[in-house]
Amino acid sequence: MLRFAASSLKVALIAILTVSILGGSVWFFDWYREQTAAANIGQQIVITIGEDDSVDDVAEKLSRYDLINFELYFKSLLRIQSRNLEPGTYRLTVGMSTGEIVKAITTEESSAATERTELKVTIPEGYRIDQIADAVDEAGMNGGREAFLEAVRNFDYSGYDFLDGMPSGNGRLYALEGFLYPDTYNFMSDDPPEYLIQNMLDNFAAKVTPEMRDQAEAQGMTLYEVITLASIVEREAADPTERPIIADVYLNRLEAGMRLEADPTVQYPLGEEGNWWPRLGRDDTANTDSPYNAYLNGGLPPGPISNPGLDSILAVLNPDDTNYLFFVAIGDSGKHVFAETYEEHEQNVIRYGG
Repeated sequence: MLRFAASSLKVALIAILTVSILGGSVWFFDWYREQTAAANIGQQIVITIGEDDSVDDVAEKLSRYDLINFELYFKSLLRIQSRNLEPGTYRLTVGMSTGEIVKAITTEESSAATERTELKVTIPEGYRIDQIADAVDEAGMNGGREAFLEAVRNFDYSGYDFLDGMPSGNGRLYALEGFLYPDTYNFMSDDPPEYLIQNMLDNFAAKVTPEMRDQAEAQGMTLYEVITLASIVEREAADPTERPIIADVYLNRLEAGMRLEADPTVQYPLGEEGNWWPRLGRDDTANTDSPYNAYLNGGLPPGPISNPGLDSILAVLNPDDTNYLFFVAIGDSGKHVFAETYEEHEQNVIRYGG
């Protein structure tokens, strides 16, 4: 009788200990999740679970988008709670506990479930890739901003012949900067980011024709150099009619062996979330140590600084024929005044406060 009682007590203690460990684990992992919250906490992420997705597939996807910290814990929680994944599209929030996520994606008619919908995003000319990422995130892209940037970094562009001569490495922030063609795009809420990137590159291939590429070669420039210069022209030319003149100024400076001294090439490395094109201080051009800074470095920067539209690309291919080497902005009008000599330029700077 005593032996039976002792055995029962032992079983009860093991059961209590097991429950305590499990409860403690849940507390620990949720506490750890809070302590190591991602920088994008509060961001909504659209996740699609397909009919053929395994638990491993879903765990990897949730981890990739910063929704969970520990894939093993997520999978263990599913097993312990005897829950099955419910295929569908879900809108989750970075910062949710793992338990909340498990409940959301294993419950029929979950409050996190969302319909597969058609979305639209408009990318203005002159946006840098970081701004495009913000725009597709706001539009509701599957995976949001971070998923798009990850796809940009890892995209296999070997099938696009116009990128064949693109230099590797070279200090660039993004290899595809300059080639994600600005336009309005439609996509579905559960489309992977690669789908939109492919559409942008396909659009670029259609707009920048083989004849234009031949024209660049005839002028002694690679397409990559044309797009790099066009990306600067796009950021400088607030007045569209000035694009061919500004393009000519920069081409004249390159031919004369002068530095471009273009403000957008300094803004690009200084840009940060919420302020991608900061207003420059007097010391920024001299003190920004970056290969993009065309005040400190000769020639073109390592690559494009924005994604230019067709008019800026055509301006580089068909610049005005001038002797201008300088220009300064006329206040906040969006227009510029141009000069052939430095002395004339100095007078313009004094007059217009550039």
